[in-house]
Amino acid sequence: MTGVVHGLRLRLRDWVRRRPALHAAVRFAKYGPYRPLARCRVHEDLLARLRGANARILNLGSGGRPQAGMINLDVTPITGPDVVGDGYRLPFADATFDAIFCESVIEHVPDPEAFLRAVTPCLRPGGIWFLEVPFLQPFHGERDFQRWTIPGFRAALERAGLEPIAAGTRMGPGFMIAWLLKDTLALALSLGGGGSRLGQGLAWFLGILFSPLLLLDLIGRQSHPAQEGLACSHYHVARRPEVGS
Repeated sequence: MTGVVHGLRLRLRDWVRRRPALHAAVRFAKYGPYRPLARCRVHEDLLARLRGANARILNLGSGGRPQAGMINLDVTPITGPDVVGDGYRLPFADATFDAIFCESVIEHVPDPEAFLRAVTPCLRPGGIWFLEVPFLQPFHGERDFQRWTIPGFRAALERAGLEPIAAGTRMGPGFMIAWLLKDTLALALSLGGGGSRLGQGLAWFLGILFSPLLLLDLIGRQSHPAQEGLACSHYHVARRPEVGS
């Protein structure tokens, strides 16, 4: 029954996404007016360049966020991916993809370095990884194992045999503060029932109330590079080494 309900929700979401005005209104109601400011120029430029080159792209751990122009893979069919598979045993031949995007996933993997080593063979030599990695953010999901600094995850990439290229802030301090405030106050005001319907409703309302804090991230990206030490999440770009390098 749960799978049927989730499938209906996915079909409804797809229907909404095909209607830009309605989709914009739903995102406004869910996130407030400032979420579009939480953009990552490196992500956008890399994706535009890859799509312009007709690159083969894997969206690894797509969850409920399938992306057009990519092969969307998730560990469960409930989220509606193109392919169902386990990151440790991907159903692809070596060198299938030019790039892999893996966002809001790596913290849910028990052994991230083994995961990176297992996935990388399906990337062509010289191919690109893009990862979003959590730093200062609350525990979320049923399986949430770790957080990283930028140097810490760079070292993990190197231990997994990858070549780090770039790293920086993905979601900044404003996003982090808004998330902490909404969840903390929702927990307190619902008398400890943060996962209840009351707690979820309060979290939504407080998320809208605190959404102007995302403006701090817009300011920070222009004038405060040191915000990486207070970021909610970082991005990392890495390369699979060329053969013989």
